[in-house]
Amino acid sequence: MLEGYYLRRPTRDDVQAVLGLMVDCDRRDVGFPDSDENELIGYWDRIDLSADAWLAYDQDHILRGYAAVMPWTNGKLVAVYDAPGSEETDLFLALTILGEGRARALLRDEDTGQRFMIAQYISEQAEYQKKILAHAGYRISRFLFNMHRDLRDVMPARDWPNHYHIRIVKPVIDGRILHALIQDAFEKPGRKRRSFESWRSWMMHPSSFIADIWFVLEHKGEMVGCALCFEYEHLGWVRQLAVRADHRGRGLGRVLLQHAFSVFKNRGFSTVGLAVEAENLKALNLYQSVGMKKVVHLNEFSKRIT
Repeated sequence: MLEGYYLRRPTRDDVQAVLGLMVDCDRRDVGFPDSDENELIGYWDRIDLSADAWLAYDQDHILRGYAAVMPWTNGKLVAVYDAPGSEETDLFLALTILGEGRARALLRDEDTGQRFMIAQYISEQAEYQKKILAHAGYRISRFLFNMHRDLRDVMPARDWPNHYHIRIVKPVIDGRILHALIQDAFEKPGRKRRSFESWRSWMMHPSSFIADIWFVLEHKGEMVGCALCFEYEHLGWVRQLAVRADHRGRGLGRVLLQHAFSVFKNRGFSTVGLAVEAENLKALNLYQSVGMKKVVHLNEFSKRIT
């Protein structure tokens, strides 16, 4: 199935080459660059490159494919990139098979007695990838939207309601309280709570963590909300936004977003983005009400294994 390709494991020296491939795939699949070097490094720091990732080169020694198996909330995430021009070949399927096999082996080794999922995120526009995964037994489990907002017309954030104030995170002091706030706010049937260690290793990875853009909302000395933001090459990003359940309905999520927008604008960004599940209509309506628009539609394809 991989006739004509040479496979090898990536090393740290391959970051730029892999990022270039990912950006080429972004342009084909969503219409613009949507990958980030620091995020790629963060993923690589969480896996064993000598066992969990592959590079595929063609006969002209040009990088044509990349696949990696990464930790995921409910199992393992398989990321597969096949270069533009390879759509009519078996490259995407072959790399998917490699990734799934490694994911199954890792899950067997972890053996917690639970049922696990293997997942891939695929652009709605990538019809051939969707067909391949459907034939391989994957099913769409949810839809995700990436939403953007132009910051050129952003106005300063309005004043906070009485007894609320916002501050910058103190990582050592706030870490566990912030983690608990996030896990409680994201609670829903079927969602596995993420451990503090796993959450911290990803969210506070040195390659991307900037304490100055992690905002904590307090009410009479208690943490009741947050907006945890990151900087990508071309845009600011709100990765996690949360308001404690007993403080919802007061417009706090909107003001947190507006505060983040103003900060990103002052830091020189012209665009801000975030991701939302399509079924989360309340959040979707909030984001649209502050001027955000859907720019990427992703399908989460998953396969349940035992």
